[in-house]
Amino acid sequence: MKTISLKKRIALVAVAALGSSLVTVAPANAANAALVSAINATTATSSPAVSSAVTVHVGLTTTAAGSNSFTIKGGFLGASDVPTGGWVAVTASEDIVSSGSASYGTTGITSGTASGATLTLVSAASTLAGTIASSATAGAGSFAFTPTKAGTYVLTIWHEAEDGGTADAVNSNEARQTVSITVAAAKEASGGTTRMVVKSGTGASYGAGSTNAGSDTGITASRTIGTQVAIAAIQTRNSGNSVITGATVAASISGPGLVLVDGTDGSAVGTARSSSSVRTAASTAYVHVSGDGTSGKGTVTVTVTDPVTAVTTTVGTFDVTFYSTTVATLTATANYVNIGSGVTTGCSSATCLGGSSYSTGSAGKPAVLLVAKDSSGMVIPNLTITNTIADAAVISTTTVTGANADDANGLGYYNVSVTGAANSTSGKTTTVTWSVVNSATSTITSNAITFTAAGTTIAKETLAFDKTSYVAGDPMVITRTATDAAGNPIADGTASPAVTFSKTVGGTAPAASAYVAGKSATSATAPTVFAPVTGGAFTAQMTGGDAAATKYTASSSVVDGNAALLTQIDALNAKIVALNALIAKIMKKLGVK
Repeated sequence: MKTISLKKRIALVAVAALGSSLVTVAPANAANAALVSAINATTATSSPAVSSAVTVHVGLTTTAAGSNSFTIKGGFLGASDVPTGGWVAVTASEDIVSSGSASYGTTGITSGTASGATLTLVSAASTLAGTIASSATAGAGSFAFTPTKAGTYVLTIWHEAEDGGTADAVNSNEARQTVSITVAAAKEASGGTTRMVVKSGTGASYGAGSTNAGSDTGITASRTIGTQVAIAAIQTRNSGNSVITGATVAASISGPGLVLVDGTDGSAVGTARSSSSVRTAASTAYVHVSGDGTSGKGTVTVTVTDPVTAVTTTVGTFDVTFYSTTVATLTATANYVNIGSGVTTGCSSATCLGGSSYSTGSAGKPAVLLVAKDSSGMVIPNLTITNTIADAAVISTTTVTGANADDANGLGYYNVSVTGAANSTSGKTTTVTWSVVNSATSTITSNAITFTAAGTTIAKETLAFDKTSYVAGDPMVITRTATDAAGNPIADGTASPAVTFSKTVGGTAPAASAYVAGKSATSATAPTVFAPVTGGAFTAQMTGGDAAATKYTASSSVVDGNAALLTQIDALNAKIVALNALIAKIMKKLGVK
């Protein structure tokens, strides 16, 4: 479609100082001008903004006349009608007429044509008197423009009677309506609202959705060149959180690794240290990450650049740890080494959360934690690890499971549970090592862990305070111990009983727990139980886990903290008196009076 004619623009520049109230020296043909008695207009665009089309729907009031065709025009008639530097073309559209929504009385507007900023409307017969009201969704036609500057635009819409007046200008007797439209600055592409979802692996992502949720964390991958190891789906949005097209999405990686940005939601190989893609007519982009042959942690930074302002903001970052598949070290760390006969000790699932309480489930710790690293110190997941047990009469087997990203330690670590041999002898020990094969000529073996066979039936327990007396409110350490019939520490994981007190204590009394290395104690560094506030003796008691359910008691007391202080003061006073007596003797010998 055409814009407002050059002829009209020249005329308008000449009268720019008159603003939007432009009147020619001669009126239009009276009969034609009377055909339309009023124009009404409604801005259909709810939030006008720079670079986004603004639409105004137009309605009109007609009088009975012999003509069934009339012309409606729209435009900015003076320099003051647009922000400085914001002059833009106006185009007309008959789309509302074509939809059949413009009607009144018994005869409606049946067709229309649009050319540039001119809308020609035709009724089925001679025009009848009536009104077509405009709204945000209806009218006899529409005018649109795309603002380039923020500010106020004053659009004039008029009935162009032409004959007898000045064509392409508003004559004094032509119906008109001005519409003031405030246009906001464009909402730029924003890294803060742009969505990013990161997935590990060689396949496609599931795409950026309505939130940023669902990203994988702790991504580790082989450093091998030529394979996608992670993909990030990006959905570009502006500062108003609306999806936009045309933005430039870029990615760069620091540390090892290569990236590629494109529009493919599928496997592709990273090829460079940085990459970008202009998302013409698209709101999604994908960042593909691959290894470059070196180990280490690569940090990918994703940015988005606005297509209009060229302002760049950061969407976010994510890490990929690259490793060699050749193991340099395999390290074993023990959590539980007193293993009961026929009992499996420790968590061996892919997710061991490492809680402070003993558990063979995912809430607990493994009996042994293994970690495999390459020569650069990067952890290596997905290995096959075997064990070597020196004495199968103590330990029958171990189970090794690779940790996942949700584990307390993460990928590259391995959780090991240990099972004691049936009918093992309490106190007997053995060592276990674990190994991984790199090649036919290279096997890496861990350090040895020593395990001790332990009984699972409690023969004796003890209960003790860490002090014989406390000041009111002092932290206390309560220790329970247990041994088997051979006098050795009971098997790790054996239940320890709850403890109660004869007086109300602060904090939380020790609950039933588990023995590890024959002991179950409250923390000395992060106290959980505190001495009573009332003075005098008090006791702790528990019911043992032995067959006789023996009652165990420990005694302590709360002393007056002030009394202890007074004793110290008295002792200090005695020393001062003695010192004064000594000084007096010295002075006497010296003849000092």
